[in-house]
Amino acid sequence: MHRLGDLAARVGGRVLGDASRRIGGIATLEDAGPSDLAFLTNPKYRKAAGRTLAGAVLVGPGVEIAGKDLLEAPEPYLALAELLDFLHPAPPRTPGVSPLADVDGGARLGAEVSIAPFAVVGAGASVGDRATVGAGSVVGEGAEIGEDTVLHARVVLYPRTRVGARCILHAGVVLGGDGFGFASSKGRHRKVPQLGRVVVEDDVEIGAQSAVDRGTLGDTVIGRGTKIDDLVMVAHGVRVGPDCLLVAQSGIAGTSRLGRGVVLAGQAGVAGHLGLGDGAVVAAKSAVFDDVAEGSFVAGIPAVDHRAWKKAQAALRRLPDLRAEVRALRLRVEKLEREREG
Repeated sequence: MHRLGDLAARVGGRVLGDASRRIGGIATLEDAGPSDLAFLTNPKYRKAAGRTLAGAVLVGPGVEIAGKDLLEAPEPYLALAELLDFLHPAPPRTPGVSPLADVDGGARLGAEVSIAPFAVVGAGASVGDRATVGAGSVVGEGAEIGEDTVLHARVVLYPRTRVGARCILHAGVVLGGDGFGFASSKGRHRKVPQLGRVVVEDDVEIGAQSAVDRGTLGDTVIGRGTKIDDLVMVAHGVRVGPDCLLVAQSGIAGTSRLGRGVVLAGQAGVAGHLGLGDGAVVAAKSAVFDDVAEGSFVAGIPAVDHRAWKKAQAALRRLPDLRAEVRALRLRVEKLEREREG
């Protein structure tokens, strides 16, 4: 149990109410009890906050909830992440190599690594200090894993793939598979050898069942600090800049370039050989067929400036009424023409 005031100090916030209240955990507004801290980071749940049984509620500046002790933080969602780490720490890892793992004698293992049952580490591969290779994962020949990186179950690193430090690869991630390259002639498709690598820089997280293909000749690169959601596809030769966000089921075709801090929302797609400037945002279910300038926000198919897309959508919703108006006008014109001829 921790004093609410101590939790506030940890995240640079302040208490509105009883700073001595004891908090033992964090829960949702609906599930929280008197010893829990709930959180309100989305105004959509304001009514639920008024009904919660939580002992206190984490909020942003200027939020009031009658009858509740509040922990006010300047960035409440960031504060939530920090407090979750503090109050609900991950279970400790157990270093060691399982006797059921297959580690080649030519592989290099750092200090305090954890290799789970049925994992395979190939010849010439290296696993950094305190790294974890989950059950059933495959680290191919010559692949590299940086220190403190975690591979969950059934991750596959093809040969020569390089993953930096402090990365998290969730179950089913595949890095370094062949890019989709074929030379088509007379109705037949000849495979183009894919000789590049996948290079994942430090502090990257990749969600379950996502895939990053190696380049045809050069490398496919995922920049430092980028976060990739589940079921994302990054094709051969793509270069993703640092601190990007690639959300569920988004995809990037071959050799496109993303700058720093680019965001692809859910199911957004980027065609091949394009450039997206720093800070560009692509809305959900949008398709990018042209370069996107730095700081742009685009939406639609094909993706255009989001303001133009919103105007087009508003006009589209009016089409049934406009059709009726045009039909009425046509009937009036036909009537006037008949009267004039008569």
